[in-house]
Amino acid sequence: MPPSKDAILESLVENVRVCNARLPAGRDKMVFAACELEVSMPVLLNRPGAPLPCREPAAEFETVNGHFSAQIHAFFNALHDLEDMAEKPSSSDVDLCRQDEWLRPVIYVNNQSFEPHLDCLHRAFHTRRLTVQNPDSLPVLYRVTQLRILPDRDSTSDPINMRPVSLRTPLELTTRLPQLRELDCPWLGERLPVAFTSKALRIISRVWPGPWRDDRAEFARAVGHAMPLLPSSLTKVRLWFWRPSSHGDEMDQAAQMPDLVGAPSSSSSSWTNEEFEGMDPVSLGLRDLGSRLEQLDVRALITPDLFPFSSVGDDGMSSWPHMRHLKVEFHPCAPDGSWYFSGPRGEDPHATGGFAITREEHYPPGQEDDDATHNLMSDEEEEYAADAPDIYDLRNPDMFRLRPIAERINPLLLAFASSLQRQNMPALRDAELFTWLTWRPSKEREKEYEGSDKVPPTSYEDETVMFRWGVRYEAPAVGGDGKGKVAWQVGEDWRPEDRVIKAFEHLVLKENMEWKAFEFVEEREEDPEDFI
Repeated sequence: MPPSKDAILESLVENVRVCNARLPAGRDKMVFAACELEVSMPVLLNRPGAPLPCREPAAEFETVNGHFSAQIHAFFNALHDLEDMAEKPSSSDVDLCRQDEWLRPVIYVNNQSFEPHLDCLHRAFHTRRLTVQNPDSLPVLYRVTQLRILPDRDSTSDPINMRPVSLRTPLELTTRLPQLRELDCPWLGERLPVAFTSKALRIISRVWPGPWRDDRAEFARAVGHAMPLLPSSLTKVRLWFWRPSSHGDEMDQAAQMPDLVGAPSSSSSSWTNEEFEGMDPVSLGLRDLGSRLEQLDVRALITPDLFPFSSVGDDGMSSWPHMRHLKVEFHPCAPDGSWYFSGPRGEDPHATGGFAITREEHYPPGQEDDDATHNLMSDEEEEYAADAPDIYDLRNPDMFRLRPIAERINPLLLAFASSLQRQNMPALRDAELFTWLTWRPSKEREKEYEGSDKVPPTSYEDETVMFRWGVRYEAPAVGGDGKGKVAWQVGEDWRPEDRVIKAFEHLVLKENMEWKAFEFVEEREEDPEDFI
C-alpha cells in the first residue's frame, strides 16, 4: 500500500523536529521549506515457479501507475494540511511552519525494483509513462514557490529500471500551485538509443519510435492546456528532456533515427501532422511556454520552431517579452531524424532524414520474435564472456559527427539570432545556444582517420574526446558602455553564413564578436546539485 497522507505529514513533521533537536544553542530553528517525497514503486515478484511475463501487461502497469498517483495525491494533501497548520497557533515549542514561510517540494520517482532479479531485460526498459490520475482534484497549495521533479535519487544517465513520468504531469501539478515561481525538471525521461555491442541488447533496449513521438505531441498539448492556468508568478523553468552521459551518449550516429515530426500514418497515432502544422511539437510547446517566463533552461531535440519571432501586425504571442536568461542545449540530431552535423569528411548516412513511423513496426512489441531475441542474448553472453563480467557493460558507439551541415545548422542559428532582437526579447540579458560533440568513432572509422588532422587529437585507443559547440550573447550591461558581445565557439575553419552574422550585428558591433577555440575534454562536467 502507498503511504497515506497522515503518514507523509507525520514523517515531514518528525524530520523537522529531529533536525531542530540537533541544532546548537542560538541557531534559528529549522522550518519547512524543502519537503521531499520519494515515490516508491511496488516491488514486482519474479518467483521461480511463477516468473513475470517477458513484457509488462497493461493491467500491471495500471496498478503501478495507481500506486504512483496515490502517493502524489497523498503528498499534496499532506502539504495542504501543513499549510493549514501555519494558519493556526501551534501548541508545540517548535513553530513548524511560519506564516511567512514558503514551501519547496521535491518529488523523487524511484526506479522499479524486482525480487529476485529479472530473467529478461525487456522489463527493465519502460515505455509507458506514469500519470497523476484526476489532477484537477489535487488541493490548491498557496505556499509552494518551487517544484522539483527528479528520477531516482541514486540514478545515473542509465535508464535501466527507470519509470518515466508523463510529460504533461509537471504542467498539471503547476496549475495547482498559484504562487509557484520555479519549475525544475532536470530529466524528463527522454532517452536515446544506446550502441550496445550485443545485438540482442540493442533490440531489447530500443527506444520505441511510436510512443516517443506520441509523448512529444502530448507535451505540446499539455502546454496548450496549461497556458491559461499557469500562475502569473511562474518565471523560471528548467526542462531537460534527456540526460547525457558525462562521457558522451554512446550512440551509433550512422544508424537511421526516426522521424518524430513527419505525418503519422492514419493507423499509427491519435494526432495528425496538421495539428502542429508540420512543425516539431516540443519546439512549439517550449516556444509558447517561453512567452510567460523570465528564465528558461532547455535540453532537447529541437528545430528552429522553438525560437519566437514577431512581424508587423502579429498579436504579440510570438515574442518573449519577459525573457531575461535563455539557455538552450540542442541535440546534434534534429527531431525529424536528420543531423545538424556530419563526419569530418562530410559523411552523413541517411541524409534524407529519419524513417517513417508505423503502428505495425514501431509500437511495442512490434514485429520482434521474443524467443529469437532471448536465444541471441544467450549466445552473445557466451561469445562476450571473456570481454566483460556483464554483457550490459559492452558498448560499440560510432560518434563521428563534428562538422556543421550548413543547410541545416544555419537556419537554427538564424532563428536564434533573430529571436534575440529587441522586438522579440526586450528584457534579455543573456542567451546561449549550444551542443556537445563527441569523437569516439567505431574501430573501422578510427582506422580511416588515423593520422588525420581533421579530428580532435587523441592519446590512446578508444579515447573519447568531447567539446562544446555554440554561441553565447550577452546584452549591454545596465549603466555600462552600451556594448553587448557575442562569443562563438564553432571552430577555426568554419563560420556561419552572412545572414546569421548580420543578425547578430544588429545586436553588437562587429568588433565585439569573439571567436573562441574548442576546449577538448574526455568528459563533460555535471553539477551533482542538479540531481539532488
